[in-house]
Amino acid sequence: MLPATKLRAVPLALAVLLCSATVELEAADNPVATVMTVKEMCGGCVKKITKHLQPMKGIASIQCDIKSKTVKVIPKSGHTLSPKVLWTEMDDIGKTPTKLVGPSGTFTSKPEN
Repeated sequence: MLPATKLRAVPLALAVLLCSATVELEAADNPVATVMTVKEMCGGCVKKITKHLQPMKGIASIQCDIKSKTVKVIPKSGHTLSPKVLWTEMDDIGKTPTKLVGPSGTFTSKPEN
């Protein structure tokens, strides 16, 4: 039989274990977004960016914020977006990112991968 102090620790340890398993499952179902910051953003930019990026394979949604000058790209479940491809696509439409933050890291120049 376990001492009373250890018996109280068992439910806590079990709760921590269950919570961490839930977080891992949620992370698998909720792909990590990539956020790019650009120098300028207006309504026309939003349309141009959305029109250019939306057809790309693996992209679930795009959220542009004019005030913060950011583009948030959310991948489809099970997809990982290449920071190099996203940077290149933005560069191609004249919206070169000043910063890209995603699952592969933080970049202030064109990523190699």
